[in-house]
Amino acid sequence: MPDNSQNFNDLNLLNELAGGSHRAYETLFRSYYTDLCRFCSRYVRNPDIAEEIVQEVFIYIWEKRAVLNITASFKAYLYTAVRNKSINYLKLQLPRDQAKEDITKHEVRSSIDLEGDVKFQELEGKVSEAIDLLPKKCRIIFDLSRNAGHTYKEIAEELGISVKTVENQMVIALRKLRESLGPYLNVDR
Repeated sequence: MPDNSQNFNDLNLLNELAGGSHRAYETLFRSYYTDLCRFCSRYVRNPDIAEEIVQEVFIYIWEKRAVLNITASFKAYLYTAVRNKSINYLKLQLPRDQAKEDITKHEVRSSIDLEGDVKFQELEGKVSEAIDLLPKKCRIIFDLSRNAGHTYKEIAEELGISVKTVENQMVIALRKLRESLGPYLNVDR
């Protein structure tokens, strides 16, 4: 059952915030910051990035304080905003940053012959290119599965698609990556 006294207190603070109250802003920030960072870390798997995302949400609230119209739960508003920013981060950043690292470490590194740094760097470039060539939907789903550690069910819920669609997109992504990277791998089949 929701804590109505907290909702009432938050709404009072939001009214003060709309008038430019730094005290109200600081109170709201201190009340939610730590829990929001923990929540965000479950998505982005990086505490520093999680802090940046939560700070961006609070900056937005401060900048839009005069026009924000939150009449229900401020807590729900915050968690939704952080969740959406986290998903946007995953869609835009992780496919390039972490997917390349993940594939290199877990799927490619064990099956390649590292004859030198030059060849390894060339392979990293090929992995990055292969990921970039994935269709957008495949790339996002691949990243959420392999880098963010989400289950197919969680991915389906986050993206508003069926679990079967997630499975199909993962099959497509892995097949395309194997095709693209096949010439660079020493795989015994």
